[in-house]
Amino acid sequence: MGLSRRSFLTESAAIGILPALLANSELAHAISTIEDQPSQHPTAGEMYWKSLYAGAAVRGGSKTPKEERDPRIVHYSDKSGLRWVEDIKPTELPSFDEDAVVTMELSGFRPGKGDSSRLAKVKFAQLHLSCQRVSGSEFLGPIVWAALATIFTDKASKLPSEQNLNWGALTGNQTAAQTQSKSNGPKLSHMVLNQGAGHLSVNITSTPSNSPLHKLLGAIVTGAKIMSPLLGFPGITVSALQSFYDFYGKVEQANPENFLLNSAQRDVAVTQQGADNSLISANAMRLISGDYVFVPRSQEADFQKNMDQLIVQNGYVVDRNAKGTPDDRIDQAIDTVTYVTLNVKVQPASSFPASSTVTDPLLDSVPQGSSPSSKKPPKKKP
Repeated sequence: MGLSRRSFLTESAAIGILPALLANSELAHAISTIEDQPSQHPTAGEMYWKSLYAGAAVRGGSKTPKEERDPRIVHYSDKSGLRWVEDIKPTELPSFDEDAVVTMELSGFRPGKGDSSRLAKVKFAQLHLSCQRVSGSEFLGPIVWAALATIFTDKASKLPSEQNLNWGALTGNQTAAQTQSKSNGPKLSHMVLNQGAGHLSVNITSTPSNSPLHKLLGAIVTGAKIMSPLLGFPGITVSALQSFYDFYGKVEQANPENFLLNSAQRDVAVTQQGADNSLISANAMRLISGDYVFVPRSQEADFQKNMDQLIVQNGYVVDRNAKGTPDDRIDQAIDTVTYVTLNVKVQPASSFPASSTVTDPLLDSVPQGSSPSSKKPPKKKP
């Protein structure tokens, strides 16, 4: 898919940081000409990001840059403790005939010993999370909610506050609280999954020091004075996000060794009705309320060995009997394992708090079931 400078400006959702970037003539020139100078030998990262949203024919079948870094996923709740996500039974999914509102919050990131030394050699790393509907407007196509956070590697266990994932905070001129008070749009952490089915991907990459992205991020920190640069997409079509990631892959230029975690899009079901959706796999990941821990496949055995003694506390994995400061507990638990944690809450649209109404950000329509008077719209004929 071609990407012009204009489409990047309008579709990437990096609007808040672009004035600072474009004030630097060298960076502005790089942004405007990168599509005109395609890579002679695309890196593994370029090919991966270009294919991630290439469509249903590719979804799930595209090869990840480093198979040993494909994520293995663990679910945690006070009732069930830690267990592999494959052990969640279909009957544990809630059952309701309306849209599901899924709240996702990136809770924590902790690199293992081996990856800590790798991260010490770079200045930036990125954490990506996206959630996609399997159905949407017949005109606009499926909608994706996505967030990208830049992690400064000298503070690699500290994720930016989730409340900063919004449009205005990108400028560096407003606090998150000021932006939230002025915004009537949906929060980035809330996603409507029609009929309780969707797709999910989580990725962590470190930024090669010789890549254009390294230079761009350095300019963001200096020019816009953002302590934790964030790109957020409250609601965007698949084609627009694909266009952004196509551009992103070109500026990141990641190699296989830069991927700490790389996932293809995975089918997910959050309700029993969603599990029966013909648009997703019968083996879709079952997603219920609770905490999720994503670990690389190469490190799952280390996680499994200590699984019975571990719990998730405030977004991090700790030993249930550990003593000491919170930071000490985080550092000591499964110290060879790199992981990212995600907190998930699943609700029917009708019970979602009225003060936090979630609307379709592109169509501005209320989800099915979000009010007593809501009715399922009639199906349009071709």
